[in-house]
Amino acid sequence: MAKKKAKFKREIVAVKLFVDTKGNKRVVAVKLASPRVTKDYRISYLESVYEIADEIKNNVGYFYIDPSKQKKANKVKVVTKKNPKKSYIVTKDSNSENDNLLKLPHFQ
Repeated sequence: MAKKKAKFKREIVAVKLFVDTKGNKRVVAVKLASPRVTKDYRISYLESVYEIADEIKNNVGYFYIDPSKQKKANKVKVVTKKNPKKSYIVTKDSNSENDNLLKLPHFQ
């Protein structure tokens, strides 16, 4: 079965982190290069991991450009947990919480 191509692609330019008591970092929200229209018709540059998971199910692709490798676009995936608040995103080819996505600028 052939994979569907993403109908939209959104570039991630900054990440919001959650750091647990052990110092592990998880990406819990992102800032996009271009705004999107939300379900309640607002324009937003920010998305939570929950929203990203929902959008990926609707065939929207997310990527970021690694600052150290300027030209390579890296796809992201959501790592879901039983508690949705503990879900996070990582580079698609990575199973680690600590990956190149963390090199992007951070926001609060």
